Amino acid sequence: MKRIMFLSFLLFMGIGTMLYSQTIEVQNTYEITGKAKRGALGHVEYDQASGVYTLVYVTKSNEKKAKFQVYTFDRDFKFLNMVEDEIEFDKAKTKYTWFKYNGELYSVTGNYVEPNLVGTLVLKKKKITYKYDWLLLGYYKTVEILEKVKPKTDDGRKLFYLKHAEDDRTGDIYVLCGVKANMKDAKDDNAAAYRHQMDIHLLKFNADLDIVGDIPVKFDFPQQVAFGTTITKMYEDDPDNPGISGIVFVTVPMGGPGMNKFADPKMNNYTYLRFNTEGTPSLKERISFESPAIYWRMDEMVVADDAVYIFGVSAPGKEKYYNMITNVTKFKGVQLMKIAGGKVEYLTETTLEDFAAKVKFPPSQKKIEAYEGKRFHFANYYVSDNGDFFVLGQKFDEAKEGNKYKDVLTFHFDNKGVLKSQYAVDLLESNQYSKAAGCPQDLIEGNKSMYWLMMEIKGVTMWNPKPLTYPRIGKIDINTGTISDPAAFGKIEKADYYLDPKFPFLQTDGGNKIVFFGSDKSGKTIWFCRVAL
Repeated sequence: MKRIMFLSFLLFMGIGTMLYSQTIEVQNTYEITGKAKRGALGHVEYDQASGVYTLVYVTKSNEKKAKFQVYTFDRDFKFLNMVEDEIEFDKAKTKYTWFKYNGELYSVTGNYVEPNLVGTLVLKKKKITYKYDWLLLGYYKTVEILEKVKPKTDDGRKLFYLKHAEDDRTGDIYVLCGVKANMKDAKDDNAAAYRHQMDIHLLKFNADLDIVGDIPVKFDFPQQVAFGTTITKMYEDDPDNPGISGIVFVTVPMGGPGMNKFADPKMNNYTYLRFNTEGTPSLKERISFESPAIYWRMDEMVVADDAVYIFGVSAPGKEKYYNMITNVTKFKGVQLMKIAGGKVEYLTETTLEDFAAKVKFPPSQKKIEAYEGKRFHFANYYVSDNGDFFVLGQKFDEAKEGNKYKDVLTFHFDNKGVLKSQYAVDLLESNQYSKAAGCPQDLIEGNKSMYWLMMEIKGVTMWNPKPLTYPRIGKIDINTGTISDPAAFGKIEKADYYLDPKFPFLQTDGGNKIVFFGSDKSGKTIWFCRVAL
């Protein structure tokens, strides 16, 4: 699943339930030192007891030391103090536990999965090299593929690759594959040609490429994998390097010429498979369900608490097996499924006509096109306290030079999966940078309201390439399914300020407030803005 950009941080902020108008309570700026400007903001924390904000900037001092500049501000963002701390790298990691530095350059060995032209499973070693970037205060990696190892099952039969996942944190790999028939099987069983699509296994290989888990999944009819994704495992000591805690696959029956005797007569008979991967892997859930449309392109899966939501476009009316429906570019509906408690809680299909009929705009905005079943970038999601499900995204067109992003949309489904409204907002920015990158978005929940945050992209900085974004907030009334005119923030008189890409929001005391944090374009003057919603 694509990573949700701001959700976890906002949930931590303690936004309260009584939210009304969006007005600036306090706004302040402060000019930091040249050293801090050249460095990077590595950590922000807020002490509720004292009301003190602490900002720590980091620069490399020499080959053995780093310099930390620690700024403190009061509850209303007035400057209190700044102290410098130059310290060896190893000691810094103990004193500043958030400082994850393992040297300028280091490498680890992992595993790589590669199918060949006939689907035979091929495993290879890979070398992952990490190089530290002092402007990002993190590592970027390059991967080199090394020698290969061709695994076999215990009985010597070959495996047909279907899907896989690689855990760079542990070096483990997970491979969904089918057992290929041998010549003897083909003579004894006419269905042997499809065995690799019916006798399916999830294999777990450790970092040494030993098989440490083998979960068989048997089917009565040949299957195609229609969807697969991982469930992310976060590590507190290294949040930038997540692992895998689970895997989900969804299969659908195969059919076509020559398969009449062996194909599932129910062409829409999907199967949901969820595996636990920690320790010895196991099959947690196997759920069969009938999709309203035979062809459902599952685009995104999100996990919220113990529930799983799968969302994607569908092409109803195509009465063929999934594997025979190709090159679909125009879709007629959207399907949303919720799985909870080991069963399908709901599976709904919404037509494009329903989307068009339920589109809502801010009062002063011109009308723009509703969702048309074409290209859509999934930006974020939110599950409200009453179980409503929100999908945030953006329409885009494909071009030779890359995607061209357009209007932002939020789909609002009720707690039964029925579309309540589609909210459509025309972005203020239409420059080359905003068109080339999707607009970051999020939702904050209030009392019978949702606050839609849009981070508009105005440009990029040249001295340290990063997006220049400012926030806009629109209020969604959950009961009426309407949206207000979005309010923009980030301007003091004639000066413009932009959100910090790593710490766009700061914690508050709770209640009906949000704190934006950023700087001017040069990064020299930092900016605080507390807004009452």
